[in-house]
Amino acid sequence: MGILWLLGLHEEGLYFVLLLGALGLTFWEAREQGYDRRLTMWWVSVVGMAHVPAYIVLRGWVAWQKRSAR
Repeated sequence: MGILWLLGLHEEGLYFVLLLGALGLTFWEAREQGYDRRLTMWWVSVVGMAHVPAYIVLRGWVAWQKRSAR
């Protein structure tokens, strides 16, 4: 809830639901990629602190890994 708390938006239900959605998508993506528990939790914590920008970084990192695996 890092950024939401700092901006005073932690009391808004919609933003909290969006945060939960981003965390769920992060967990799903990390498990789909086969990351171990530690790396999965690291990504979840990063997205929990930085929300959407961190999720975009995760998606870019996954795409870069898939491209370099070819």
